[in-house]
Amino acid sequence: MIRRPKLVSRLVQRGIALVLVLWVIALLTVMALGLTTTQRTENALTRNQIDAARFRAAADAALALTALNLLTTPLETVPVEEVWVPNGVPRSLVLDGVELTVTLGNEGSRLDLNRATREQLAALIELAQGEAGYDEAQRDALADAILDWRDEDDLTQLNGAEDGDYEAAGLPYGAADGPFRSVEELREVLGMTRELYRRLAPDLTVDNDTGRVEQRFASAPVLAVLQGISLEDAQQMVVERDQPLLPDGQQARTVNRGGPLYRVRVAEAGAAVGAGRGGRQMEVLALVQQGEQPPFEVLWRRYGLLARTAGAVGEVIADE
Repeated sequence: MIRRPKLVSRLVQRGIALVLVLWVIALLTVMALGLTTTQRTENALTRNQIDAARFRAAADAALALTALNLLTTPLETVPVEEVWVPNGVPRSLVLDGVELTVTLGNEGSRLDLNRATREQLAALIELAQGEAGYDEAQRDALADAILDWRDEDDLTQLNGAEDGDYEAAGLPYGAADGPFRSVEELREVLGMTRELYRRLAPDLTVDNDTGRVEQRFASAPVLAVLQGISLEDAQQMVVERDQPLLPDGQQARTVNRGGPLYRVRVAEAGAAVGAGRGGRQMEVLALVQQGEQPPFEVLWRRYGLLARTAGAVGEVIADE
């Protein structure tokens, strides 16, 4: 009877020790998991930085190759695939194991957002509505809102929008009352949706100072708007335009390939994009003038991610 308290005391001490050991083990487990997670995060960040640097190096190489092709006068007859025409058709390249897709376009073949007429804007918006369904009210409202955005007065078009309309919509800004400084600015126009902007952007520019559109390399929507024909007829024109001129796969020398402003988009190709995770891209506006110094000049360069939806135009994040 006298030894029982000592036995109970020892049992209590052992229980406390066991609890302390369990707490220490739990704490060490949490620390180990934290260190593992941190290590994985650091490895992922490092891998991402390496992949980004690798892509930028490959994209710069693809851009240099594009510039070389544009500055080189083709021979009298050369294989079609060796003549880079700025018609917006993607071209596959593999540089140092990096799969790329290069898309070359003539900037002068886009509609100038600051010069396009109301009728041209409305027609382009109608074509861009496409699968979403034709909405006449939305078309007219956006066309007029674009005009109100870029004109210098505060008079509202019939279906347009000026400062009061933006305020009523709860937006912290009003119409710019001046020219569009970038195509991306179109997203701020009242009534513009993300999907509609995604469809409109590839056919618009603010860098065409010639006052005319070079139809030779224009897209089907632009041709349809300018010539007043159906989109199907314009698409057929593009198909026929891009066919080889000679039956053996050769084509006559292409002396004039548009320019001097070209839009070059270099994007990752392959599994990364196909898996739906999006992929890196570089977009460049380049000035190419054979015989000038310098003959090739990058006016702006932007990096971003391709949209996850197949065939979508990716959002571009300004980088430099």
